[in-house]
Amino acid sequence: MYSDFEIHEVPLSYAPARNKVKEFLGSSDLRVDNMDYYAVISPMGGDDILAAGGLLGDTIRCVAVRPDCRDEHLANRLVSHLMMMVGRRGYPTVKVITKPQNLGIFQSMAFELIGRSDRAVFLESNKEPLSRYCHYLQSLRHEGRCGAIVINANPFTKGHRYLIETAAKQVDHLFVIPVKEDRSVFSYVERKKMIELGTDDLKNVTVCKGSAYTVSSSTFPSYFIKSLSDVTDSQIQLDLDIFTHYIAPALNVSVRFVGSEPTDPLTNRYNELMARLLPPRGIQLNVIERVGQDGSAVSASRVRAALKNHSLSEAAALVVDSTVPFLISRLATCALQDELDTTPKPGLVDRDNCGAHKDMDHTLMTRSIQALHPFFNRFAEMAWSGTMPNMDSLREVGREAERAMLKTTNGVNTHRGALFCMGLAIAATAFLAKSEGVENISGRKLSDVIASLASHVPPAQRTHGGYVCRNTSARGARSVAMGGYSDLFESWLPFLRQHRNDPYCYQKTLLKIISTLDDTNVIYRANVETAREVKLQASRLLQNFTLRGLRLLDEQFTRQWISPGGSADMLSLTIFFDAVLPTAASATT
Repeated sequence: MYSDFEIHEVPLSYAPARNKVKEFLGSSDLRVDNMDYYAVISPMGGDDILAAGGLLGDTIRCVAVRPDCRDEHLANRLVSHLMMMVGRRGYPTVKVITKPQNLGIFQSMAFELIGRSDRAVFLESNKEPLSRYCHYLQSLRHEGRCGAIVINANPFTKGHRYLIETAAKQVDHLFVIPVKEDRSVFSYVERKKMIELGTDDLKNVTVCKGSAYTVSSSTFPSYFIKSLSDVTDSQIQLDLDIFTHYIAPALNVSVRFVGSEPTDPLTNRYNELMARLLPPRGIQLNVIERVGQDGSAVSASRVRAALKNHSLSEAAALVVDSTVPFLISRLATCALQDELDTTPKPGLVDRDNCGAHKDMDHTLMTRSIQALHPFFNRFAEMAWSGTMPNMDSLREVGREAERAMLKTTNGVNTHRGALFCMGLAIAATAFLAKSEGVENISGRKLSDVIASLASHVPPAQRTHGGYVCRNTSARGARSVAMGGYSDLFESWLPFLRQHRNDPYCYQKTLLKIISTLDDTNVIYRANVETAREVKLQASRLLQNFTLRGLRLLDEQFTRQWISPGGSADMLSLTIFFDAVLPTAASATT
């Protein structure tokens, strides 16, 4: 009857289509989540859905077939299509989470059972990845009483350190497994390295590689949306089933440690089910009371809130020292993104338009920022030694970062100037944070360190800014840096802090910067006289600020091909130093 059909991706952003899929899946006790959905439609039967299924990365989920079509092999055809889509995405295997009653359908297609709960089963098209991971874990195996901790560490805090240190005292060897899923503020690579650095002195602790088989979007998707639902228990059971059948035996683990959870209902429920399900399977559960600070439990969420609130000092107080460089680099990345997201801006790329640029847009520049972030980590790590960073080494990392940026943007120079100034800023901040303490960083000290570092940078030869500096009296990026960004600390940063509660704080700070900075990007695109007029226009608009006036200036600059890119870099830098310097501290002392 339904030998002729079509399979279409469902545009969930279109409300009628989303509602139709929601209604169809709801009839099978399934819900619409944040994933890609495909539906089988009969050309002869209008737009009625015959079968539907979702894809989340490499995992097939929510497969349902209309009751009167279950003998037409539509499930097999839909699954085959979804498998093809997973292959196109470049994944080596296909994973499936489905109801137990669908187990036979997938086993008939050569899927292998990995784990099960009362309401769900987890299968994979090839068991080889799981076998390889277990073989890797076996290579780390220790004899005696061994324990395990699974943590996200987003980022690694004093609370995580206390949990691991306390657990390590109770076993012969402790294995720490970081969540591998990259759905956190800090990437898996960052989180794993933070855990390794933060536990390096604990000799009976091994930090393992993470995998898709422990707290992932495949085994436990509710973890990443932090909400309890009717399917949460089933997902937790599935995750624990895989842990007890594969992970724990490979590592010889007989005890699992967790921190007490006073605030997060999902994590608390996970702990409750572990206490019920692990002991019957030969694994003891030990709950360690969370360490507190200032009357509250130390948590990664508090650190993230502090970063969002632009406070390095508040965030640093909650983490171990080795995590601080990662906080600094994250604040630098956020500062670049904050500048980009500031909308509207005159002549610059923002959320509304591309300004005076034909070769870049908001999406491209966001990708560029993401490409630079790993190198910001390296700048911070290099300066964390407590000795003055080596400028030659910093420049080499900078060249690598520039190559990564240009590769990401197909050769478009999106952030070369920002890379220069932010690299110096990150290195100076990390150096002072390590040598003197985060709470003792001041604007004067930052200015002096930056000036010292910049003095070792040779003049630019093949840049637009270098050309302008050789042919005019304008001060370029190197000269401004050698001055220790004095205007930033003495004028722009105090101005930003004074207007912090203004909804147009960043736009006004940008106008303040444009009105005072010799922006070589403006001079290169136009001329010295136009650059003077740009300063005057910014100053006049700042004195009588209106949103309409800002939009008109944006239209004018765009029309005249004027882009104050150097000022945009300085806005990013000002935002960064606002987060780095304690609020109560003077910017210049």
